Amino acid sequence: MVGPSISADERKRFLVQLKIGFALLVGGSMGLVTLWGGGTLLVAAVAVFGATAVGGLLAHYTFPDSIAETPYDDTLDRGPKPGARTRRRRSGDDEFERATDGDGRRSDSK
Repeated sequence: MVGPSISADERKRFLVQLKIGFALLVGGSMGLVTLWGGGTLLVAAVAVFGATAVGGLLAHYTFPDSIAETPYDDTLDRGPKPGARTRRRRSGDDEFERATDGDGRRSDSK
């Protein structure tokens, strides 16, 4: 089976960069809105600082740390793996007729 192409450290680093970029985007856009609305440079700087802080809080809740975890870690129980039900059906004797059995037509004699 093929594993992840990036390491867990790279995932965490990307998540931090994503959060910082999100916060800076919110702060920068608020500064532009303030300047466009006719505010002074001091007011715009305060708006950028405040909106960046708010953007950091929004990024913290929008992008939780759990999205940096890889599904390939065996330490976390994430429920059945994809295809588990199909493998279970194929391994046991069941009454299901597979498409590869016979000519694929359904018989009503069962």
